[in-house]
Amino acid sequence: MMPSSTPTNTMLNVVVDTNQFLSGFIYHGMLKTVFDLILDNKLTLYVSPALKAEVLEKLQYFEVDQQAQNEVMHFMEIRGIVIEPSVKVTVCRDPEDNFVLELAEEAQADYLITRDKDLLDLPKQAWKNTKIIKPEDFLPLLRKMNLL
Repeated sequence: MMPSSTPTNTMLNVVVDTNQFLSGFIYHGMLKTVFDLILDNKLTLYVSPALKAEVLEKLQYFEVDQQAQNEVMHFMEIRGIVIEPSVKVTVCRDPEDNFVLELAEEAQADYLITRDKDLLDLPKQAWKNTKIIKPEDFLPLLRKMNLL
């Protein structure tokens, strides 16, 4: 029997919301560590065309320089698995957040990483089989799984 602290070969599937993309790439916040794990093939990132469009819109809104915009979009395109959700979700009190839940459901994501209160306030901080988690709670979890 394998000890619980030993990581399994199963890679975690994650969805990262828009503001956390900005935090990790532009402000080098906590999510930078998650993006490094994606680069190291220790986590699998899922993105959708809607998420990519929203991230680009926010990068332009905050007048992030073109090179940084290109880096973020390149990362999403090359390191993310792009899927177009076929499910429709209408459970979030902010209807503009439903597309992230659609992505999480379609991707069968283990975790949705966000600080968005409308998402975190969903019952049991989960949607279907996806745990909705703040970055500051996700990183200790990764340490416990020996991924950090």
